[in-house]
Amino acid sequence: MAQQRTTGADGGSQTLARGLTVLALIGESPTPLTVADLSARMGLHRSMVYRLVRTLESHGFVLRTASGELELGVRLVALARNVARALHVAAAPVLAELADGLGMTAFVVAFDGEAAVTLSTAEPRGVDATVAQRPGSRHSIDRGAPGRVIRSQLDPVAHPPRAFEVSSDEIIPGLSSVAVPLRVPDGTPSSLAVVYITHEYEVDAIAATLTAAAERIVRALR
Repeated sequence: MAQQRTTGADGGSQTLARGLTVLALIGESPTPLTVADLSARMGLHRSMVYRLVRTLESHGFVLRTASGELELGVRLVALARNVARALHVAAAPVLAELADGLGMTAFVVAFDGEAAVTLSTAEPRGVDATVAQRPGSRHSIDRGAPGRVIRSQLDPVAHPPRAFEVSSDEIIPGLSSVAVPLRVPDGTPSSLAVVYITHEYEVDAIAATLTAAAERIVRALR
């Protein structure tokens, strides 16, 4: 997949395409990647991938941990906050209330043309263990509750819409998610979701709370 993204690019455009592929692979991976992992997935020599990572790192788009694992950098998080600014503003108080009320991480996901992308998130306060959901993280619309909600909006014939979707251990082992449609005025396929450490919860009640919250966000956008 990564090699297909760079096919047809040359010179500077090829370098840019490869850099964007690096960001996409890091953001989409459910587990941290290393330069060696990227090299294998992209089919490029490790030294070339290392130079790409170093450039992205120097501009704050990639962060490398002491163990060599790669994460999306804080600059990407800042950029993500400026995407769909009106939606961020409308969703922020609702997400905070959801997170605190349910004791779960709440987040808004939208379709970027290729994948489901987390736009905005809120973690519960006063909870010992929380699940981090990074703005800018991406995953397939075929996996996870938020992705499947978006998939049903894109192709309701092949994937009939449901009131809500539930997933467990699909994106990250040990985590579950509940998601509902978020029908924003501009028509971008979107969902409102929570993620939590897998445990027995009343899913119908969570979905009802999410649906009411989604309606509040949509009203604030009108």
